[in-house]
Amino acid sequence: MKTLIMIILLLTLNLNAKTTDLYTHAREVRIKSSLNYKNVKNSSKKLFFAIKASENGNIKAELDLAKMYAIGKEVKRDERRAFYWFHKSALGGNIEAKYYMGVSFLQGRGVKKDIHLARYWFKQAAKAGHQKAIYNLAKIEKSLFGINRTRNHYSRR
Repeated sequence: MKTLIMIILLLTLNLNAKTTDLYTHAREVRIKSSLNYKNVKNSSKKLFFAIKASENGNIKAELDLAKMYAIGKEVKRDERRAFYWFHKSALGGNIEAKYYMGVSFLQGRGVKKDIHLARYWFKQAAKAGHQKAIYNLAKIEKSLFGINRTRNHYSRR
């Protein structure tokens, strides 16, 4: 009897350890019913779990969801929603999302163009070593301040 209880407890603990991160566990779980979300073209496990994990504050899932909305993969393309999820993920500390925030402000995707905010977000990503952000930051600083200020500690020497 004690052995049986111990086995049940161990299995329960093991299952709970595997299911704590919904986004990682998404590939192992099958969804039997179709999804009822707005703008969904077809049922997608990745979309379902990205939404669930994003609602729980998972910054990687927020970035994936933002990319889905930005390119229109598995959902209707919506640049405002993409910007919202990029912003949420960037505020959570995701370096890639910070880069995409800079791109959004630079190109005016989902938000009004603002080169100074683009510079801010590229600088945030560049501090963490994001190569494309470093390149874009150097281009922006060259256009804003001229040739003399382009060689700073963010650009390669």
